[in-house]
Amino acid sequence: MLKLLSRVKSLASNRDNVPRGTTDGRSHIDGVPDELAIEIDADGSPITVHEADWFVCFVPGLQRQWWHRFANAKHKHVFALRLVDDDTWLLVEPWWTRLMVSVLTLDEAIKFLRWGAAGNILKVREAIPGRGSQARGWSNCAVLMSFLLGRSYWTWTPNGLYRRLIADAHAEPVELTQFLSEHFRSVANRNADQALKSLPSRTEEPLDEVLRGLGTSVMRAMMSPSAISLYKAAVSDRSRFKDAAAAYWTFGPKRAVDRICEVLEDAQRRGEVKVDDCALAARQFVAMLRGNLLLEIVFGLRASPNPVEIHVHVMSVVAMFLRGACPVGRARMRSTSASHTSGSSPGSDSAPEQTFTCEQERSRHDGLAIERDEEPRKAVSLRATLRKYLFIPAQIILRCQAQAY
Repeated sequence: MLKLLSRVKSLASNRDNVPRGTTDGRSHIDGVPDELAIEIDADGSPITVHEADWFVCFVPGLQRQWWHRFANAKHKHVFALRLVDDDTWLLVEPWWTRLMVSVLTLDEAIKFLRWGAAGNILKVREAIPGRGSQARGWSNCAVLMSFLLGRSYWTWTPNGLYRRLIADAHAEPVELTQFLSEHFRSVANRNADQALKSLPSRTEEPLDEVLRGLGTSVMRAMMSPSAISLYKAAVSDRSRFKDAAAAYWTFGPKRAVDRICEVLEDAQRRGEVKVDDCALAARQFVAMLRGNLLLEIVFGLRASPNPVEIHVHVMSVVAMFLRGACPVGRARMRSTSASHTSGSSPGSDSAPEQTFTCEQERSRHDGLAIERDEEPRKAVSLRATLRKYLFIPAQIILRCQAQAY
């Protein structure tokens, strides 16, 4: 047995002498076909994997188990999370019956991080290729996490693994509130940059075109998967992580509101709109863009809108917004309702454009209101005449009214 172990150790020490690929496209290994003769890196992998940081969570149990009496009160279980991108986390959690590897969204990952905050969270840099060993015997959660991180620790308890990692030079404690605040700020700021960076300062473009471009960019950023997860996390955990929710608003929606407010203030100086409070109008414009779409997506009633749906929605919002913001007598934006009704694509020239002024819009609205009110007024006048001149009994009048409705 000792000779076998020494032989294995000798082979491991001479790992740099092992051939790491092929130069002539042939395998040169018995039993391995030439089709598998591919280049590999120094660790024997077809690709080079860079070391990543894992959030290792040492947590109390959620359900009572018989072995909990033998474990540390706060470290009865251990699992790991890894941030893949703004909206994607990788979860590795050992169970009794399996090793669960799942992909989570941000709001789902926060639930596990909250569980981790009940104990301790360590941010640990994994080791590649690592120094772990499969010959560890009983593979419980602590052993599997040690193997995942490439550590050769001989410990079988979560608390024992925690004590070894806390002394590791590549591990550091994580304060969840501070981490989430910084993460929310970073993601919200990045989404806002993508939405606003492509919008130059206005020169001579019509106001409706500027608002359409701005609204489209804001809608795309607001309906992206990362923004949806950020919104859900900020709303659901507002009471627990107030700084994170505040960072989401300050570096996300508020930046969009401020940019729209600047556009409206410039339009007001040009005499194109007349609003009492540009900041309030900007918030209302963003609320109109959001509409019910955001709630429907959050509740899982629909998927994120595609570019065509975003275009149609923004056109409708801008038309409705300017209908109430433009001063009396000033030219209004063009209506494309005819093209939408005929089924033509947005931007096509098949349908004639119609231009309305504010006075014409108000006249059309008032005319429709008068037409809608005409019939009830006639009915009221007729009933009054019958009561006054014909002295019809009250019961008959009530019966006629019931039949009329």
